[in-house]
Amino acid sequence: MKRMWTKEEGEFGIGTLIIFIAIIIVAAVAASVLIETAYVLQQQAKNTGDIARQDVATGFKVITVEGIRSDYMLSEVVGTGDGSTTVFTKVLSSGPVNPHSVTVSDGTNVLVDDGNGNLVLVRGSGVQGWIGYNNKTLRVIYSTAPASGTTIRVRYGSGYGRTVDYLDLKVGLMAGSPPIAMDSVLVEISDGFTDATLTYNASATNYTALDSSHFGAIIARDMPPSNWQRDRVLTSGDVVRVLINASAIGLYIAPQTTITIKLIPKHGVPTLVEFTTPATYTTKYVGLW
Repeated sequence: MKRMWTKEEGEFGIGTLIIFIAIIIVAAVAASVLIETAYVLQQQAKNTGDIARQDVATGFKVITVEGIRSDYMLSEVVGTGDGSTTVFTKVLSSGPVNPHSVTVSDGTNVLVDDGNGNLVLVRGSGVQGWIGYNNKTLRVIYSTAPASGTTIRVRYGSGYGRTVDYLDLKVGLMAGSPPIAMDSVLVEISDGFTDATLTYNASATNYTALDSSHFGAIIARDMPPSNWQRDRVLTSGDVVRVLINASAIGLYIAPQTTITIKLIPKHGVPTLVEFTTPATYTTKYVGLW
C-alpha cells in the first residue's frame, strides 16, 4: 500500500478539467475512426468475396454442337407458257432433291416445297404442284394458263456442300450460376487459320441474318421466370440455341478440322469447347460435339 505524504499535492482547477476533457475527446475521435475504418474494410471484403463467388460460379455449359451444311443449289427451266397449257411436268437433272430446298417461280407466282413434297404458294394465286424428292419429278398446275412467253423456273438443292456452313450450339447455365444477359456475352471461334470474336445480335433469328461479327440466339426452353423475350436473360433451367454463320466469318470447316469455341460471359468463367469434325460428312446435319 502506497504511503501518502502530506507534501504531495493533486492537480485541480479549470486547466486540469480542460486537459481531461481533451483526452476523452481525442480517444472518442480515435475510436470512431477505427470503427469506421473497420466497417469500410468489412464491406470491401464482403464485396470482394461476392465478386469472387460470382466469377467462380457464373458460366455456361455446352450441351451439344451441331453443324449444318448448305444445299448444293441448281436451277432449271420447267417450261414456257403458250397461253393454253396449264400443267407443266419436269424430271429434274439431279437427285435426290433435298426437302425444303425447292422454289418455283414464273416472275409473278412463287411456290416452295413444305418438306412433304407439296408445293405451297407464297406469292400469287391459282397455282399448285408437287415434287417427288426421290424420282426428281416436278409438276406445276395452273388454274389459268400462263401467258405466252412466261418462263417457269425451279431452283432446288441436290446434295450438300463440302463444308459445314452454320453452327448451332445448345447451351444452358452451369450448376449454381446466376442469370447471364446474352447481350454482354462474347463468342470467340477459330478453325486454326481464321479467328473471330462475335457479339450478340438480338434481331437475328436465322443464320442468313448473321454476318462476320455477330452471333444470334433462339430460346429453346424458357423456364420460370420467363424473361427471355423481354430481357434476353438466361436463367437456371433455360436452354438457348446459339447460332453462328461460319461461312460468313470465313471459317473453312471441312472434314477433320479442329474447331475451338469460347463463350465469355461479362462475369464468370469462360467456357471452352474444342472438337475435330468427322472424317466424312454424309448428312445435312452433322453432330460435332
